[in-house]
Amino acid sequence: MMRKYIKIILLLGILFVCMVCIKSYAQSPYKSSVGGFSPYPATAVGPSFKAFFTDNVAFQTDILFRAVFTCGVTEKGSEGVLYFLLESATNVVYQKKFKDKKKYELFWFTGGGVNFGYQFQGYGKFGTNAMVGFELCAKKIPLAFQMDVRPGYAMLFSPDGSSIEIPWIFGYRYIHKSPWSHLDWLITFTFRYTFKEK
Repeated sequence: MMRKYIKIILLLGILFVCMVCIKSYAQSPYKSSVGGFSPYPATAVGPSFKAFFTDNVAFQTDILFRAVFTCGVTEKGSEGVLYFLLESATNVVYQKKFKDKKKYELFWFTGGGVNFGYQFQGYGKFGTNAMVGFELCAKKIPLAFQMDVRPGYAMLFSPDGSSIEIPWIFGYRYIHKSPWSHLDWLITFTFRYTFKEK
């Protein structure tokens, strides 16, 4: 399974290098942007950077403090599992305009990427995710708003190979052998300051 993740990382790395070699921004809404995630109703907070390397292809990297809510098996049976972590997420997206108004442009995008994290009980996390969403870019002011959904799959692992043990609010714990594979999803709402092409 680890070989599959390594192949995905290498493929994304090659794609990134190819995009850096191409410098065409004519149809992109902006050259680059910086922003942050809204704490509510998003499930993550932190800074975000996005840059276009071609007319329609962008590279986005985020540093997130986030909550992961998924399913697991506890001493009492199947239960929801909640844990918190600090995560670095990198995605490559294809973005296309589908609405052009007097004051704003609206884009849809889709893509995917990888994420690495540190769970605050000392566990590491590695995952892959898809990414789909919308971005609204103002024409007269350097602001943009992005909303996206990121369904994915992740592994939580213990550095010394011991079992994964996550406390649950009802007094018992989720325990599983390391690494623990699980579904991982994220919803984000991002406000961005855009740097237009000169």
